[in-house]
Amino acid sequence: MKAFTLIFCFVIFHAHCSIGQTMGSNHKLSSVIDSLYAADQSTAKIKPADSAAAAYQRVIRTNFPTVKKILDTYGYPNFTLVGQESSDHYFTLVQHSDFNQDFQQRVLKIMRREVDNKNASGKQYAFLTDRIATTKGDPQVYGTQVLMSGNSKVKPCISPAELNKRRKSVGLEPIEDYLKKCNEAFYEMNPQERNKAVIK
Repeated sequence: MKAFTLIFCFVIFHAHCSIGQTMGSNHKLSSVIDSLYAADQSTAKIKPADSAAAAYQRVIRTNFPTVKKILDTYGYPNFTLVGQESSDHYFTLVQHSDFNQDFQQRVLKIMRREVDNKNASGKQYAFLTDRIATTKGDPQVYGTQVLMSGNSKVKPCISPAELNKRRKSVGLEPIEDYLKKCNEAFYEMNPQERNKAVIK
């Protein structure tokens, strides 16, 4: 059974939970972020897959100057400024800026203050922390990045015995529950693999 690296499992399990969302004070900025996000996501619908990948790379690089300018001008777009949904969208744009890790590191530092003030998502902060670490080849902190299969495994992380304590501190579920969700997500995307597992 082929396992593949789960880069952004947050999208599968947590993205855009709209219950109780609030509107931000800067509607114009929210609209800009939402438009960038829509362009980012639109490439997933392109067929064949290699064409989608090429289009995605073009879009994230076209988006990036505006994504960076938003941070330069406003800081991290928090819940108060743009509302939860648009703040979530901005986070996705940051996640997809792996080609500029200096920028991602800068976002992480600014985002930490917003998380401490409960004005940005602690879960998203954890995903960005781990994404930066694993991209650099370092052990992750919160265990969000896994090798995804029917028996998903956590990529190397610091102090594994303390992992669930760190996850709880940012609002993440226990790693055991997370891995079960990863397994189910893998089978949803690869239903033929579930049949192989049953046969075994």
